[in-house]
Amino acid sequence: MKIYRKLWPYLAKYKYRLSLGVFLSIFVSIFNGASLTSLIPIFDSLGTGENYKFQIALTKKDQTLLSEHKTPTKLQGLTYFEWQFANLKQKTNEELADKKPDDLVYLFCLIILPIYFLKLICLAGTVYFVNSAGLLAVSDLRQALYKKLQVLPLNEFYREKTGVLMSRVINDVDIVGKVISNDLKDAINDFFYIITHLIILLVLSWKLFFLLFIVIPLIVGPVSTFADRIRRTTKNQQEQLSELNGDLQEVISGIRVIRAFSMEDKEADRFFKVNQNLSDKTFKTHFYHQIGPALTELSGSVVTMVFLGIGAYLLEDASFSKGMFIAFFLTLIFLMRPLKQMSILVNLIQASVIASDRVFEILGRDVDIKEPETPNKLGPLSKSIEYKNVSYLYPNTDIYALKNINLTLPLGGTIAIVGSSGAGKSTLVDLLPRLIDPSEGGIFWDEVNAKELTLDNLRKRIGVVSQNIFLFNGSIRENIAFGKPDASEAEVRRAAEDAFASEFIEAFEEGYDTIVGERGVMLSGGQRQRISIARTLLANPEVLILDEATSALDTESERLIQQAFVRLYENKTVIIIAHRLSTVKIADTIYYLENGEIVESGSHSDLLKNQNSKYKRLYDMQFSGST
Repeated sequence: MKIYRKLWPYLAKYKYRLSLGVFLSIFVSIFNGASLTSLIPIFDSLGTGENYKFQIALTKKDQTLLSEHKTPTKLQGLTYFEWQFANLKQKTNEELADKKPDDLVYLFCLIILPIYFLKLICLAGTVYFVNSAGLLAVSDLRQALYKKLQVLPLNEFYREKTGVLMSRVINDVDIVGKVISNDLKDAINDFFYIITHLIILLVLSWKLFFLLFIVIPLIVGPVSTFADRIRRTTKNQQEQLSELNGDLQEVISGIRVIRAFSMEDKEADRFFKVNQNLSDKTFKTHFYHQIGPALTELSGSVVTMVFLGIGAYLLEDASFSKGMFIAFFLTLIFLMRPLKQMSILVNLIQASVIASDRVFEILGRDVDIKEPETPNKLGPLSKSIEYKNVSYLYPNTDIYALKNINLTLPLGGTIAIVGSSGAGKSTLVDLLPRLIDPSEGGIFWDEVNAKELTLDNLRKRIGVVSQNIFLFNGSIRENIAFGKPDASEAEVRRAAEDAFASEFIEAFEEGYDTIVGERGVMLSGGQRQRISIARTLLANPEVLILDEATSALDTESERLIQQAFVRLYENKTVIIIAHRLSTVKIADTIYYLENGEIVESGSHSDLLKNQNSKYKRLYDMQFSGST
């Protein structure tokens, strides 16, 4: 099936486990068939007199083969196996000829017991090997999806809700996982179960066997009837579930805003509508999932009644004993279960096909930032970083975010990027660690194109402190050491001291073990910023990017952080992005961006000397209030 073809690369890694599970599944079916056929002499012997002799019926062809050929040496092909089978039946008859009816019952009961024991061992092995192969494959699939999310273009995250992407990794992979673990085991067992039981039915009565193939469409027909509806309703349900996850994630993240504007009731109404739609679609999906197997069971019951009537008629034939009839009937009943199970499995596969399509759609997306095939092993920065004729187009548009940018960041120097909102400042610095790549031109580190460096080599050279601080829901120590997990306790504490964070950290009861909460919610804005600075100090990057790092802080917090910056700047090459021009005065060169282009550049004092300077106009607005 399509879904298994897609998933095979993940299952193939565990093909030996899977193959062993399939091998044991064959024996499960064989042992089950053997236990059913062992019932024939038991039922034939019950209620008979002492003179009853159990005999396996020999066909005319069997008798002819055995009378004309004492040995099979001259026989070839299928005839050879027919002789062997006929000879086996004859020897079995000779062996059982002297057995009394009661002895036959005891003998075959003793035969059935170890058969069931062997079946149980093989079934346990099948469950273990197939399920473990499936679960390991699912784990690999989820890991591959997670790694893919790590390298997807940034705009992918901007245009999709976080909850929707989370639903892909959790819900959709979980649905696929059920198909390639537990459901795959059932499919393998049921397949061999059906094959072996059909062979038994053919051996017991070829007339009833071929009649079965006339009426079998009545059993499997309901499956195809509901397959398309199941696929459609499942797709709708999964899409609605993703939307619900997205809305719920937004509500949790924006709970302060919702309460601040007293929008709880409105958001509850919106959630109610989404939840109601999900409930309706889930009901339809469950209904179609259940009605198919129910109709299959009904059809199977009708077929069973038909075979009871026809079997009673065939009992008039001496070659068709009551034991054979009961065995045929029981085999037919046992056959109904895997047929019904296959009906359910088809429904589940319809659901998983939709989920797998959504998972593999993400796995199939193009990655815009790629590792170099032959990376350049660049040592520590010794000269400068240069933007050469760099332009950047917004994805899938012809609109430029940056146009023909040329600037040089000398080793140990400091530059500042200023301009109004939307001028392209953040886009310009996003190019440096290759969060995005330029549409035209390139960025060069000591004359080496950044695309020739591995992402790990490039990004470890860069530290970022921004206004949007992200702290993980762990301890303060873990957050400071995030960029250097093997840092010693002394190094962590030194970084905190240099960032003027040690005082408030040690004031907490748990100190460095204090849990900061999701996104650092347990800390103030200034405290989060100082933790971020400590994290960057500990990582000790060559290049430092300060992206509006103090724009949202109060005066006291900004004063402390400016003091921390003095230590942070030591032996660093620095890029400052700021609206507050008080923070850019120290820059060697200030670049003024407008509509994605550099329209002015120079030192703070040089730009202020130019009365027509856009920078001077912005500076005057902030410090003198002039318009």
